[in-house]
Amino acid sequence: MGYRKDLLGGCIALAGALALVGCGDDSGTSEGAGESDSSGSDSAMTATSQSSNSSTAGTTNDSGTASGSMSGTMTSGATDGTTDGTTMTSGETTGGVTTTEGTGVTTANTDGTTDGTTGGATDGTTGGATDGTTMGGTDGTTDGTTMGTDGTTDGTTGGTTGGTTGGTTGGGAQPPEWLLSINNQTRYLQKVSIIDATTEDLCKLPNGTSYPSLTFARSNLLYASAGGSALDIIDPCTCEVTKIGPYGGGISGVNGITSDQSVDLYGVASTNDVTIAIDTMSGIATIVGALGVNFGTGGATWSDTLQGLYAINGSTDYLYTIDPGSGEATPLVKLNFNFGTVGIELHPGNQTIYACSSGPDLYTVDPKTGSVDSVGKMAQTTCSNLAAPYKPVACIGD
Repeated sequence: MGYRKDLLGGCIALAGALALVGCGDDSGTSEGAGESDSSGSDSAMTATSQSSNSSTAGTTNDSGTASGSMSGTMTSGATDGTTDGTTMTSGETTGGVTTTEGTGVTTANTDGTTDGTTGGATDGTTGGATDGTTMGGTDGTTDGTTMGTDGTTDGTTGGTTGGTTGGTTGGGAQPPEWLLSINNQTRYLQKVSIIDATTEDLCKLPNGTSYPSLTFARSNLLYASAGGSALDIIDPCTCEVTKIGPYGGGISGVNGITSDQSVDLYGVASTNDVTIAIDTMSGIATIVGALGVNFGTGGATWSDTLQGLYAINGSTDYLYTIDPGSGEATPLVKLNFNFGTVGIELHPGNQTIYACSSGPDLYTVDPKTGSVDSVGKMAQTTCSNLAAPYKPVACIGD
């Protein structure tokens, strides 16, 4: 998204799939989710049964501690140190970590021990749950709970990377490695590789409107600032244009539109030197606040990490941050490039800031050092807009 001045651009018994956690030392203090007493007394286990894909805390009297993961069914009838029901089988210990897979063997009333093939406790000391073991998912995808190395739950995830997970992601596909840009000279919507700037014409726009700024919203709809004064939607598959409406209120030069964290947009109006919020249903803009800086050519892009906007001012060649609450722009770093027109976009896939200007090059921008480096040459003579999708676009592909 960008613009120029004139264009503006997260031991245990579980039912189903579960995780077993217990840690201890000679002092009776556990590392995992239970407590251990190593006084040499017979082992008595009280376990609490939970539903699948969850973790519980138990109390264990043992000569050591056990940790691992278990799949199968375990029914606990905790009575005076005895265990009734179906318990885990096929236990094996590797490096002090017990991993047990249930095969339906029944254990009958034992006194601190279990009959059949059980995992029991181990003399080795473990540090919580197994590293990188996830429950409830297959083929590298976890639908259940992932246990961390300290016996805590990192969260429910929709995918794993290298056997580890973190946070709730929902399993969405990563954004593809390209940007879109409108070539205002040829009227073509173009796909630009973020690897080497290789450019592909996708479709031709049906009108003669200049679009100095382009952005994907969180909905993955592609919005464009028509002449810097109105909001359009462009279908990236066909280039069909749907007009939303003018910004209104005397606001113009809105050539730096970018997504907010919901369904609407932010923009920088260089004619008025203000930050605006744009209603994507009507196109109506509301002034957030004054930039406090005279913006000439420029562009803006949202950052989830920053929880705000980055903006390039082509008049000063500075990278700014913009507070979405006040609208105020704060200079961040001087860039080592002389910008003419400005297109800027932070790609949500690799968190890299890309930029373009009065020439064919696609650039990366380092917000710490101010270094602007060429990725390669696009099939454009001048550029003022860039847009990165939040998820794949089927008709465009990778």
